[in-house]
Order: sequence, then structure tokens, then C-alpha cells
Amino acid sequence: MAIKVLCWNVEHFSGTHQQGPRADRVRRVADVIREESPDVFAIQEVTGRAVFEAFSQKLPDYNITITEGPQTMEILVGVRAGLRSFITQRSEFKRNNPALRPGMLVTLSPEPGRNLPILFNHLKSMPDPEGFGLRTAMIERANSLWRALLSGPTGTEPDAQVPFVIAGDLNLMGMHLSFSPVGVSQEEEIARTARRFERSGMRLLRKSHPASFNKGSGSSLGPSDLDHVIAAQHMQFADQGDGAEVRVAGWAELDDVAAQDDWIARYSDHAPLIFTVTEF
Repeated sequence: MAIKVLCWNVEHFSGTHQQGPRADRVRRVADVIREESPDVFAIQEVTGRAVFEAFSQKLPDYNITITEGPQTMEILVGVRAGLRSFITQRSEFKRNNPALRPGMLVTLSPEPGRNLPILFNHLKSMPDPEGFGLRTAMIERANSLWRALLSGPTGTEPDAQVPFVIAGDLNLMGMHLSFSPVGVSQEEEIARTARRFERSGMRLLRKSHPASFNKGSGSSLGPSDLDHVIAAQHMQFADQGDGAEVRVAGWAELDDVAAQDDWIARYSDHAPLIFTVTEF
């Protein structure tokens, strides 16, 4: 059974600001989800309860869950009604920092005896040493969770065919040190993260476009590769074109700069990630 997943950081998504190009944004974001028709979706940077209430009304075919805590940004998850799931909030990703986001572990059970755990995460931003260190620690937490899934119940042999997916805004942006030429480039942090998971049997999935984040043509920041999907080595995914396993949608699929700017203004600086698990 194929499982379609949509993961999207919708910038500062409160559902209460109804002026300018982002007026009625909740409806338009819900329309995108309805059109893509994923089996499960995760929206990051939800900053108000209004989104939860609106999505519950606008997407009645989904069971909606949202993280809770003192943090200002939440992760909202929707699972198609009728698809068995077990959802847990993973507070270990907060790293004892109340402002950080917890992870959301969604375990889907499309068939009896078959489980597909998907960890939706939004890691610490900023290229300073603190941000870099917290991301590294969060990645280690995700890897520890993967090893725990591999180990299985006490007294059983490890199962190398256990499925696991990590998806979201991982904020792999490198590290800059003040008054020093030494640092870590974005490309190196991505490569280090990929090598870290490869050692434990997971891999970074290929994307249809190299960047998923874009502040628009008026920004001094160029497009950046912040959102990723990591999966167990044995899993297979639908081809999104030219061998890509993850479709980077939204502004990334528009060639015209003005059209990109318009999409970013109306939706988000992050593009949705869309992928379909075909074998797990």
C-alpha cells in the first residue's frame, strides 16, 4: 500500500492575520492540501489555535492533532480518516529548552501488523554555535530513536527491515564563527548529517529541486536547502521525476521570478515537500 506524505513549514501560520497577500491564507493552504490529497500531512510553524480549529472544519476527512507546550510554534498533523495511526509528542527534541519545538512521531498502520513510523521535526535555526550545537544534539536524538526502533522488543534480534522516516525543516544551514575563518558550510552540515544517518542504515532522499527555502527576489539571502527527508535504506519511494524521490513544490516549481515572489508572499518562504512511500 502506497502512503503519500506532505510536509510543509508555513511561515508564522497563525490564521489570524487577514491583511495583504496573506489574507485568507488558512483556506488557501487547506486547498493545497486538499488538492494534493496526502494520506498524512504535517504543517510546521503553526502559531495559533485558530489554524487547528479551521483545519478541523476545512479538512473533515482528516483527524487533526497539534503539539502543545510553552513553545510559540507548533507542528500540526493530519491523518486521513480511516487510516489507523498512533501519534506521540516527542519532547526530547526540546533539549530542555522551553522555546524549542517537540517532534511529532506518527506511526501509521495501513495494514494489520505493518507499521510506518514518521518523525516530523523542526530543528533549531541559526548558523551560530548554539544553533549548530542544538541541531546536532537533535539529530542524535532522532538517530537514537531510530536505533530504539531497530532493537525491537527486549529479547528479540534487531530487525534491519524496520521502516522509519524523518521529515521536516531540519535547518541544516552550517555554522559561522565571529572573527574567525573557521566554520561549517551548509553543504558540509548536510553532508555530515547524511553520513551520520548512513552509518545507522538511513539515507537522505533525492529532491526534485536543490532548495526549499526562499525569501524572494528582494532578499539578500538566496534560496537555501533547509527541508529534508531521511528514510531507512531499504524503503522505496515513487519517482517524482528525473529520479527524485521528494517533490519540492510551490515556488520551486515556478520559473518566473515574479511568480515565485507572489507565491512566497501568499503562502510561505518554504516550499512543501511531497513524497510517496511505495515499499516499507
